[in-house]
Amino acid sequence: MSGDHFREIYRKHGKRYQALIEAEDADGNLLPALEQIVAFKGKRVLDVGSGTGRLPMILRGSGADIVALDLYRDMLDVGFANVLEFASGKIHDKFQSLGFLQADLREIPLVAGWADVVIAGWAIGHFVGWYGDDWEAQARHGLTAMQRAARPDGTLIILETMGTGVVEAGPPTPGLAAYYGWLEGLGFERRVVSTDYDFGSVERAAVLCKFFFGAELAAKVRSRGWSRVREWTGIWAKRSS
Repeated sequence: MSGDHFREIYRKHGKRYQALIEAEDADGNLLPALEQIVAFKGKRVLDVGSGTGRLPMILRGSGADIVALDLYRDMLDVGFANVLEFASGKIHDKFQSLGFLQADLREIPLVAGWADVVIAGWAIGHFVGWYGDDWEAQARHGLTAMQRAARPDGTLIILETMGTGVVEAGPPTPGLAAYYGWLEGLGFERRVVSTDYDFGSVERAAVLCKFFFGAELAAKVRSRGWSRVREWTGIWAKRSS
C-alpha cells in the first residue's frame, strides 16, 4: 500500500481504524509480552504514534501514567472519545492517568528524561514507505527524540508488523526487513508474538481488511472464509542511555 493510503486513513478515518484495531490481539498476547520487558506499574509511559490509543488501551490496567502522542488530530479525537467512554463507566477498567499530545514523534515536546518507558507502536516503520531512500535518516530522528524523552536507563520499545494474513512471521517487505535489521544493529532485541484479528464474521473481516490492508488481502479473506485473520507483531526493546 502507498504512503498516501495510510496518511489518508490517519488524517480522516480514525473511527474506521478504531473498528479495525478493536478486533486485533484476540488472544491478549501483547500485554504479557510487554510486561516481560518492563513492569509498568508506577511508570511514566510515552506512547508515540499512538493513533487512537491502541497501546494505552492495552496498558489501561497496568498502573502506568501514560501520554499518547500522535501527529493526526482525528486519531487523537477518537482516542479521547474512548477515554470518555471509560470515564462514564461503560467499561470498568480505569486508566491511572492518560494525556493526549498532538506532535510529530521526531520532535517530542516534553522535558528530556520525562518518561520511564517510550513506546513507538506501528509508527516508525511507515517511514520506509513515506520517505524512500531517506527513511533511515528520518527513523534516526525518531529514535533520537525517543531517547531524549526517556530517562537514563529507561526502556525503549518499538512494535511493528511481522505480517498479516500469513502463516509464518516475517518482514512483509524488503524495506521493512532492512529497517528491522537496522534496529537490531542498534542493539534492539526482537521477540515476535501472535496478534490475530477476530472480526466475528467473514464479511466484516473482508471489509475492514480492505479498508486498511487492501483488496488483495480482502479477497484472500473471502476466498478462505476467514473471520479470524492471522497476524504477527515484532517487539524490539533496549535500554535507553
